[in-house]
Amino acid sequence: MPAGRLFSTPTEPPDIRPAMMSVAAMMVLLLPALLMATSAQKLTGLGLSVPGPSEQLPPEPTGAVERLSVSRQPSGYLISAEVRSTDVLASVGDTERKELLVSSLTELQIQLAVFKGLDSKRERITLIPSADTPTEEVVRWMDAVRRGPEGELFPRVILETAVAAPVARPAEGPSAEGDAP
Repeated sequence: MPAGRLFSTPTEPPDIRPAMMSVAAMMVLLLPALLMATSAQKLTGLGLSVPGPSEQLPPEPTGAVERLSVSRQPSGYLISAEVRSTDVLASVGDTERKELLVSSLTELQIQLAVFKGLDSKRERITLIPSADTPTEEVVRWMDAVRRGPEGELFPRVILETAVAAPVARPAEGPSAEGDAP
């Protein structure tokens, strides 16, 4: 008797076609969906406008300064500006808040001229005087922001009231005068 297994039957290798078919179906269906849903980089299209030798550069878009206000502080004038972001990837409406403290009206006019250079079509500015600022000083201040040494700055002046701190009220209850016999 030959050496071998009892009840041996010849076996064939398993059929791998169903497994290969499922792998191929997965690649055909899932791989394009995966490639369309994900991206390794953010693509940004920028318009490129290069002037010719006899042409000038295109004008910058107007309206770089969205909000401009000046408030009176004990140490001088605080300029608060919201300037539109110039970053290429910034979304529409992104602004940067800038604050500058100047000590005199002359310095105020110099700094406002810089903002006027950023946005030459802007005509409006908001002034926020403190509660104890005399009227004469407010008028001088308004004149200073309307016209600087180099020309017109912001002809339309808006006055705004400063937000006051809440007034402390005495505690309610019996007063010290009513407790006396």
